[in-house]
Amino acid sequence: MEPTILCTELYLRLGDDELLVIDCRSPTEWERHALHIPGALRMSPTEVARDHRVLPDDELIVLCGCASDGADLRRVCRLLRMHGRDAVCLDGGLQAWIRGGYPTERHVRPRAAAQH
Repeated sequence: MEPTILCTELYLRLGDDELLVIDCRSPTEWERHALHIPGALRMSPTEVARDHRVLPDDELIVLCGCASDGADLRRVCRLLRMHGRDAVCLDGGLQAWIRGGYPTERHVRPRAAAQH
């Protein structure tokens, strides 16, 4: 089992320079649920796996998403840890964060290009 972080602990660490929250929802899930954890970077599990070398190696990387089983997140967490990154999964994912009443931000949906 991959290591996890509780919502309470993450909340206390938000804004910490040594913390990076990655929202691993697919583009479809990102559009469906317009809320995210403040400061979270959106990268799908595929993007994290492909681009893991650009992620900081001196920060705690917290992965969150909304898949019910969290299998994608656990695979990404294992991959990051195999490459020496300090990575954990958010216990309960984004749903637990929202249910717990923790702060969220509404992300802006891209607008269609303006017609001339």
